[in-house]
Amino acid sequence: MPRQTFRSTFTRVLCGIVWAIIAVVAIGLLVTPGASEAPALVIVGALGAAALVTGILWSPSVSVDDDGVQVDNIALRYFVPWAALIHVDTRYSLQLHTPGRRIGVTAAPAPGATGSLRAARAHRRSDSPSTPQTRPGELPNTDSGRAAEMVRTRWHALREAGRIEAGVAENVRVHVGVRTGNLVLLVAGAAGLVAAVALG
Repeated sequence: MPRQTFRSTFTRVLCGIVWAIIAVVAIGLLVTPGASEAPALVIVGALGAAALVTGILWSPSVSVDDDGVQVDNIALRYFVPWAALIHVDTRYSLQLHTPGRRIGVTAAPAPGATGSLRAARAHRRSDSPSTPQTRPGELPNTDSGRAAEMVRTRWHALREAGRIEAGVAENVRVHVGVRTGNLVLLVAGAAGLVAAVALG
């Protein structure tokens, strides 16, 4: 089965809006006479701000393939083999439970109070079945609900196909690494933005 990747719908939309605002402000400063005496600083500042938005909002994701689940948070990357996964939860965000570890997924937050009410109303208007005990984060029209469904669907399909060894979760290693590239992007973005503000 092909690899699937999930990013928050809200953050994708927010990224687009913020990138557009950064571009409009930068272009405005560049084309307005006297607005900026250092065009290079405007460009550096705009690129720095865009890099920060990309690293913080766009880069988090969760992906599944036949080997396991990859979670890309802002600073860390986790790879959870299917045999290590014991539970999927959506209390505060999508959370993957393994023996002795709980991994929160930045890309799939559970909705807040307002979002929960809005999601529940939209879900009731749809034809999708649910029970009164359905947690807001489980609703299929929320980021956490969609991401959880993606993970569970692949997990259950592989389990039913006999491709996941049972009873070995305690002995299966979860891989954790630093997202060096994303951290470099954030540091470079912050440095560019600070330099543009300080020298502009």
